[in-house]
Amino acid sequence: MKKLISASLLGLALFACNSKPNSDLSQGSEALAKDTLHYLYTASYSSDIAVPSHPENAQKVLTVWKMFEKNQIDSMRPYWADTVIYHDASGLNFRGPAETLLAIARDDVKSLDSLRFDISTWESAHANDRNEDWVRIWAREKRYSPNGKADTFLMQGNWLVKDGKIIYFDQYKARTPK
Repeated sequence: MKKLISASLLGLALFACNSKPNSDLSQGSEALAKDTLHYLYTASYSSDIAVPSHPENAQKVLTVWKMFEKNQIDSMRPYWADTVIYHDASGLNFRGPAETLLAIARDDVKSLDSLRFDISTWESAHANDRNEDWVRIWAREKRYSPNGKADTFLMQGNWLVKDGKIIYFDQYKARTPK
């Protein structure tokens, strides 16, 4: 029960941080005012982010997640650029052909009895100052080994989409609280 409450609170907090105030929602799709606040930190990457952005990018990334979950690795190829960069939670840093990345994914899924993702939330974002389109996903992953033991993780991933193809992604994982 504590796990469910923690996950629900995390999802609500993420939703609250990324939602427009009610007054903005009633005005339709008008642009948000320029941020003129002074912050004590400067973002090393970008702080000029527009959310929501291109929902079709989130649809593509979520399709890749579902294909991975269903062990449909070969069907994923059209979603990837020729060269992909991937940083995973265990420390793997990959840069190379999409076919090699898909072989890594194939081996990963092959080692499992089954896999399930419970997606908490996602968002499409555009970094205005870099002209980049990102998809961020928060989820719970359940990996079932052949012996039936389930490992559950909380995950967060960042996916960079350029010209309709995934060119970069990273993952962060933590074991679920007990």
